[in-house]
Amino acid sequence: MLLSVFLMLFWSFQRGRSQPSEWNTEQEVSVEAEWILQPDLKGDSYWSGTAPLCLGGCKALHQEVKRDRCGNSSCCWLGYKSLCRVNCGRPDVDYNGVAYGNDWWVGSVVRYTCRSGFRLIGDSIRSCQTNGLWTPKPTCLRMCRRGQVEISEGELNGTCDSTCSLKSYFGPPKLGCTQIDNCKKKETGWKRFFAQCVPCICDCALSCASAG
Repeated sequence: MLLSVFLMLFWSFQRGRSQPSEWNTEQEVSVEAEWILQPDLKGDSYWSGTAPLCLGGCKALHQEVKRDRCGNSSCCWLGYKSLCRVNCGRPDVDYNGVAYGNDWWVGSVVRYTCRSGFRLIGDSIRSCQTNGLWTPKPTCLRMCRRGQVEISEGELNGTCDSTCSLKSYFGPPKLGCTQIDNCKKKETGWKRFFAQCVPCICDCALSCASAG
């Protein structure tokens, strides 16, 4: 007998939830309305469904992580509770880029790289935010090689310690190059006994859009 009563209440609850919003606003407070409670919000996650008659499921930016009869507190007599968490979905990526990572829940990160011949512009790491959006996406800029240039190591990163191979440059055009890398110290035929700016021979590249 008791089970029949709860089954009738559960059916009434579902029927009330299925009605259009206009219908619900015109009704007086009834038994169905007593069970409609706000989700138990816990930051970026919450348990949906309120005992004893539980209707699980997630809405908006949240997706279901798992189902449980008891969840965060009282156990359900009928139905189940859902643990809901913000999910940003699959992150987009440029045609010439690659994204690494298959966890898209809030707080997760993915790492980006570009294919050979392209330069990554922007932060290589994207994070899933509480609003369900990823942080800004980096882009891949196609670079065109322009041969080699000779440049003082001090112009590469502002330091002089005779280590051309560890230096590179990317920024506004310098000597006609927006990217200078793969540097080697130019052999001058005489030894230097103290650190100073030495000439470097480096590969030069310019964005293909600028190169025409």
